[in-house]
Amino acid sequence: MSHATKWLKRIGIPLVIAGAVLTGLLQIKAPAPADLNASPDSFSAERAMEKLQVIAKEPHPIQTPEHDKVRDYLLSELEGLGLQPEIQKPFVSNVWNGERILGYIENIVTRIPGTDNSKAVMIAAHYDSVATGPGAADDGAAIAAMLETVRALQVSGPLKNDLILLMTDAEEPGMLGAEAFMNEHPWVKDVGLVFNFEARGNKGASFMFETSGQNGWMVQEFLKAAPQPLAYSLLYDVYKHMPNDTDLTKFREGGLAGLNFAFASGLDTYHQPTDTPDNLDQASLQHHGEYMLSLTRHFGNLDLTQVEQEDRVYFNVIGWNVVSYPESWATGFTLSAVLLFVITLWHGMRRSRIRMTGMAGGFLITLLCLGITYGVITLLWNVVKSNLPRDEYISLLLDSQLSLTYLLGLLVLTLFISYILIHVLSRYIRTENLWMGALFLWLLLCIASTVYLTGASYLFTWPLIFSLIGMNLSFLSREGEWTWLSAVFASAGFILLSPMIRLVNDMMTLDLAALLMTASALGLTLIYPVFSKRIISP
Repeated sequence: MSHATKWLKRIGIPLVIAGAVLTGLLQIKAPAPADLNASPDSFSAERAMEKLQVIAKEPHPIQTPEHDKVRDYLLSELEGLGLQPEIQKPFVSNVWNGERILGYIENIVTRIPGTDNSKAVMIAAHYDSVATGPGAADDGAAIAAMLETVRALQVSGPLKNDLILLMTDAEEPGMLGAEAFMNEHPWVKDVGLVFNFEARGNKGASFMFETSGQNGWMVQEFLKAAPQPLAYSLLYDVYKHMPNDTDLTKFREGGLAGLNFAFASGLDTYHQPTDTPDNLDQASLQHHGEYMLSLTRHFGNLDLTQVEQEDRVYFNVIGWNVVSYPESWATGFTLSAVLLFVITLWHGMRRSRIRMTGMAGGFLITLLCLGITYGVITLLWNVVKSNLPRDEYISLLLDSQLSLTYLLGLLVLTLFISYILIHVLSRYIRTENLWMGALFLWLLLCIASTVYLTGASYLFTWPLIFSLIGMNLSFLSREGEWTWLSAVFASAGFILLSPMIRLVNDMMTLDLAALLMTASALGLTLIYPVFSKRIISP
């Protein structure tokens, strides 16, 4: 190998890896906000902001004068759009965070008749805020988007299906408005599909992060309709096992089918006095609104009498391009990965490049590296946590820029740990055995996720398949000439894994630093040959 070729590979490999990571991260973007000059039949964040300035002027929790002002403003705006809003006023009794909620709440509901209704489309968002913040993002942005969506729909003409607008009350103290709507309102039986909008921060792209069960048809139609879809079935599967709830929880429990949307960056403003219109990212509002308008138009003209179909696996790959397939296919892809792994093992052994004992050693080294990474990051983060006052630690977790700085630092440390460990340990094992041992771990994760968390299976299946293809190609090359293949074929893994690392950091914070870095170290196992000291063992 010439000196120039060696340097080309040394430069090219980091560029390939960095390009894959950047491609993954660039998925997470919101569309540019439209201004007041946007087409009348399109959604404009700037037009919606005019409404939001009034809605989120002050904190407006339930049963306060500020709440009543927002209620009256929304009724006036709906009437100004030619609608006939009604107040559903149920009596509620609930204990939330140690406080008793007792009294009447006020859902705002209205209906726009369609020309040939099958089942109604319902848009839902809550208009109450917490007492500690004015709720511009949570959930004033969705309420303002609802008003702008109705205005745009009136310009473009009527839908076939009825459209129900539900502005729920008392979401913050336990989804009381949504529960009351499901239990008491006569329109529940007319709803074919509901779109719920939320926020857990004040910026970032809006994700379709949750669906009701049997989501196959909804997901396929969502991908046809949404101009900038962002959706990962991994988030849906994980969210199902978390204690978090939104109004869609109540709708699902009542038997309604639906999709849930939220943006979740800027966690430091969540339920804080800083959740103001001036601090809201208008791109997030634009993304909310474009979902709302495009999906209402699309589903508003479809037959909604039967919307259930087999669940699907779905994930963004490059930008707003989403791959989607039925969950039953995941089993087939996993079986294909198992078969390809067996073929690769046979291929490597036939060419005397793989040994079973060597692969077992590679597997144990991989587990050791992941375990050391978890232990080091756990110890380091406990030191950080114990040496900071609680207020400063919470600020570190919630401050987007500060948290990102720490995240990058931890990623560099994780890269350093993986490189040093593999560089040292690879003296004692053939690199291809090390690589094969690492891919055996990916195979186990692929099988486990397919069985227990099918929506997450893509995160392991496709990186494994691509890396196995790269390994088979390496067997056709001279030993010592193929390490770059691991980086090229690991690109699929970095494209899929990098947005998940960023999203978990944004939504769950660096309190999960050890798990995040272990997941990052898992991604680095795909390029162990790049870290290896030598190709052939002594």
